[in-house]
Amino acid sequence: MKIYVTFRLLSRVFLGAFLFGFSAIASAQTGHDENRYRDCMDLAARSPDKAINNALVWKNEGGGVPARHCEAVGLFHMQEYEEAAARMELIATDMRTGKGMPVRGGKRLVASSSMMADMYGQAAKAWLKAGEIIRAEGAIDQALGLVTKESPQALDLLIDRARIAAADDDYQLALTDLETVKRLDSGRKDILVLIASAARGIGNYSKALAALDTFQEVYPENTAGHLERANLMDVQGFSTLARKSWLKVLALTEFGPDADAARANLERTDVNKDR
Repeated sequence: MKIYVTFRLLSRVFLGAFLFGFSAIASAQTGHDENRYRDCMDLAARSPDKAINNALVWKNEGGGVPARHCEAVGLFHMQEYEEAAARMELIATDMRTGKGMPVRGGKRLVASSSMMADMYGQAAKAWLKAGEIIRAEGAIDQALGLVTKESPQALDLLIDRARIAAADDDYQLALTDLETVKRLDSGRKDILVLIASAARGIGNYSKALAALDTFQEVYPENTAGHLERANLMDVQGFSTLARKSWLKVLALTEFGPDADAARANLERTDVNKDR
């Protein structure tokens, strides 16, 4: 069994590792509540069980959307992806009407389209981690429908949609979205490894290699790049070159998903060689 995982790993390497500290919500608050939100979000990444407990207390004190958001992020980091996603979608719905939103100047705030898109985008990521592709597609489409076309936020969401499409083996859609981002923001060299992976998925190996060569010029020590090069060489039958790149991944890191994939593929090729 071939283990090709570069595409789903890029978010971890370059796209923020699911940075859930959304300034839009924090900026809608003042003083103590803003600090409490930021502290809770920081804790959610480091100690999600404690963050969830803090968020529950805050909810009971009327913390509303910020407290619920922190709780959902804590659930995400506890790998309760499905529950986190469902809660994020519900939060996005409530944000639209202002339910549970902070009060400023005596008036309850209603979320902007950008804020709601952020929340739907987070839900899409969580649904993807839960393996719920159809629900991830629904959430990301909701997000894209709320943002200005070709805005920086829209481009980030297109990258997310490309990742979801790739998880559904729709590499053509993934490639189309990624090339749209590249056309509109030529500085996004980080997505070239995704373009390489998507191009490999549709069998366009020359496009994949060109994108990967440029990516590795910019990020020569990035493990995702070496893993994708191994994948690209392997699918074309260049086993020696593939092995060299898998070994390079392990030389750069012994732990994590990239290392696990490289190790598994080396074991697979060794077993096949011995048959």
